[in-house]
Amino acid sequence: MPPDPNHSSPKRSSLAAVRYELASSEELAELLLEVFQAPDYRPPVLPSVALEIAALTKKPNASYEEVIAVLQNDPLIVANVVRVAQSSLYGGRLQSLHNAVQRLGMNTLRDIVWQVAAGQRLFTVQRYAPLMERLRAHSIFTANAARIIASRAGLAAEHAFLCGLLHDMGTAGTLIALAEVGAQAPPLTNLLMAIDAVHAQAGTTIAKLWQLAPEVIAAIEHHHRFQPDVGEVPVLCAVLCVADHLAEQHGFGVSALSATGSRNVKLDCQGTTELELARKRLRLQGKQEDLDRRMRELAEQLARTC
Repeated sequence: MPPDPNHSSPKRSSLAAVRYELASSEELAELLLEVFQAPDYRPPVLPSVALEIAALTKKPNASYEEVIAVLQNDPLIVANVVRVAQSSLYGGRLQSLHNAVQRLGMNTLRDIVWQVAAGQRLFTVQRYAPLMERLRAHSIFTANAARIIASRAGLAAEHAFLCGLLHDMGTAGTLIALAEVGAQAPPLTNLLMAIDAVHAQAGTTIAKLWQLAPEVIAAIEHHHRFQPDVGEVPVLCAVLCVADHLAEQHGFGVSALSATGSRNVKLDCQGTTELELARKRLRLQGKQEDLDRRMRELAEQLARTC
């Protein structure tokens, strides 16, 4: 028998009953992970168009007409895709959706569709709106930065943008799960460190349930554990490590100050050792000035659109 959507799972019921002011960060992290490990956990529902476009771009012989046919099933997605595609990041005004598809190409179009879909469904929890909006801006900056860094490093990394966009979706997914608890859901002040501790594991669970590409799942899982001598850690983790740092450096880090009204707690920070290892792995020596220039331009462009 399928689970009753109107019935709270035991894990979520226990989450609602916790006295958050008394629990330690470690206890809260363990409880949050139990939510994602429960058999009846369901990830945030994305527009089907995003998943269909992702599947379509994997086909070597997919046509622009097929892509347009899928997109036209969701007029709201189409409107927002065209709006993003017309921004200065992608070359300015367009005449039509067909023009957008031709100009952008399959992979870039897929990335924009995911950006729009994530903005609609993943970063929209009213109870935690200030932090969610900051998380959305951070994710978009990191996604664009990851694509630039991968290019400068000479990597053929078609998933760089998507990894940057979704690397922190565990944080968003946790906030969504907390909001679903109901009126007893806790303030962020007592939960920030616990959420940060579990967000990579939570994001990995969501990515697997969405059946994303293995490269994307691995990058989300290991994006805070980049070590060049560990075979299971993909090179995209080095890209994300540098992109996260640049996001913080250029004003697109994740801070919960505006959401809590208390001390400024920074989330999703990369360690100094990991950052240096990542830069060496990507051979970015001598390219920092160019990267900084591109990041300043990106920050200016996104400040006008995010």
